Amino acid sequence: MEIDRELLNKARRNPSDLRFEEALRLASQLGFDTPRVRGSHHVMTHPKGATLRGVYPRPLNLQRRSDGKAKAYEIRQMLQMAETMGIIAREER
Repeated sequence: MEIDRELLNKARRNPSDLRFEEALRLASQLGFDTPRVRGSHHVMTHPKGATLRGVYPRPLNLQRRSDGKAKAYEIRQMLQMAETMGIIAREER
């Protein structure tokens, strides 16, 4: 699946402003699967995730905030995981 560059840039610029639905769409585009949903927790894994066990021992967990947006620290974690796996290039700072 093609990665929506505008959505990726929005997530990088202002992760606290990303709607939860946008976060799920971006995670899907980055290759994350949702094996289970428990209440508000969307627990996501990635086929390349086994290579990250030492760095990220737990799967990605996305939750909806009360205002319908995604939690910023979870978006940052998702982007860091994707960068570590080589799915997206590291952002120039």
